[in-house]
Amino acid sequence: MTRLDRLDLSRSRGGSAAERLSAAAARAHAVGHLGAFITVVDPDSTDPGHPEGVLAGVPIAVKDNLDTADLPTTGGTPALHESQPGRDHHAVAMLREAGATVVGKTNLHELAFGITGNNAAYGPARNPHDPDRVAGGSSGGSAIAVATGVTAVALGTDTGGSLRVPASFCGIVGFRPTTGRWGSGRTVPLSGTRDTAGALATTVADVVLLDQVVTGDGPTTVPTARALRLGVPLPGFFDGLHPEVSDRVGEALDRLADAGVELVEVDVAGGHELDARCGFPIVFHEVVRELPRYLASLPEGPTLEEVLAQVASPDVRGALEHALAAPVPEDAYTECLQLREQLREAYDHALRTADGGRLDALVYPTVPLPAPPVGDDVTTDLAGRDVPVFATVVQNTAPGSTAGMPALSLPCGTTSAGLPVGLSLESLPGADGALLAAARRVEQLLS
Repeated sequence: MTRLDRLDLSRSRGGSAAERLSAAAARAHAVGHLGAFITVVDPDSTDPGHPEGVLAGVPIAVKDNLDTADLPTTGGTPALHESQPGRDHHAVAMLREAGATVVGKTNLHELAFGITGNNAAYGPARNPHDPDRVAGGSSGGSAIAVATGVTAVALGTDTGGSLRVPASFCGIVGFRPTTGRWGSGRTVPLSGTRDTAGALATTVADVVLLDQVVTGDGPTTVPTARALRLGVPLPGFFDGLHPEVSDRVGEALDRLADAGVELVEVDVAGGHELDARCGFPIVFHEVVRELPRYLASLPEGPTLEEVLAQVASPDVRGALEHALAAPVPEDAYTECLQLREQLREAYDHALRTADGGRLDALVYPTVPLPAPPVGDDVTTDLAGRDVPVFATVVQNTAPGSTAGMPALSLPCGTTSAGLPVGLSLESLPGADGALLAAARRVEQLLS
């Protein structure tokens, strides 16, 4: 790693590792009204981390569905309130090895099974730009931690948009790696096919550094503006946008074009339809297998039935009850995995066969609307239209999540009410390094 990479996370972070940890813990308590954290460490009784390493002395926040050896992993649900897995998720372990210290575990949509962050057990994750609005889910607490400066970076997970949605709503960067790139297991699971750990940060450079630490991969060259070719998937991804989201994204694309980025109109043919047919069935089939396995791996862990009996959020309870009452048959699940391959082929075709040759990434609005009000769990207003919250919020993030694509959301301005708008870049599985390099260049051109 270059020295420049090393400095990205060190800006404005003077003092010893112990002092940094104490300051981060104090900041975490100071934003308690936003519902960012479920657990905050006592800095006086916490090891501040290895004195050496590229992340030496850097406090990080960890979503409370990723296992940590020294803190509970509650999954944001009452039955796991005192669960002590006694192990680190792979990404947590690698960041600790590089010198980082976990300052606390962050709030999430209960069991990560939702997109608003409205957690009935631990309280809602509130947007730092307007506390009456949601921070987004399911990694809302981690997004708040970064957006308010508690930590420069935080870990989250993404199954259908759970890193990029809160990044968009909170005005920060959210990175979903290719599924499996940041390790698997040691997470309160929904779907092994779709779940992945990832990062929230204030800059793409910080995300690049974390990706290098977690994976061991070296940096990828940042292309010049004129070398960038981005696909604009108008069908499906630009449908039904809030007018101000449309305006901010349009302005961002104009700036990129003026800087020499080549924008090519493309179509992820049938992408949304394929996701609608296979995305949810894959999750519903896998959660009733994988969540009990995780629970059985815990010391004196509860059963799935015991977890369900204590679920506090109505939408999460309904989803789990549906998965148990109407299980997806094995043959239907197999068909869904085949549909997923067709979805991946649709993305591959869009990115590889565009007019003029291969594209660096797709570019589109992360979420069609700004952050909805806290409490809008079923429907919300979108420019005078009553729309379903979940389906609308994940309109653009869900298909690529199902396909296992790497994607990243960048801030691209705010609405007249000061609510952030996100711009997403998405590429093919395994192309994470090139995607991050392209994102760094786009960030430079938009900043």
